[in-house]
Amino acid sequence: MATKTDKIIDLTRNKTKKTSIMINEELWDLFKKSCTINKTTPTLKIEKFMINFVDENGLL
Repeated sequence: MATKTDKIIDLTRNKTKKTSIMINEELWDLFKKSCTINKTTPTLKIEKFMINFVDENGLL
């Protein structure tokens, strides 16, 4: 049986879905700047948000 950590690793490694989202341009620019300040990427930050959200809802 896979642990939660194993599941998260699997979910963050096997990236096969490309998607687009509609976001306010100014918000996106501010988000990208915030990611740069925090030495991360928008994709990684969104991915972490999604993992946390899924976990909070008991789906991991």
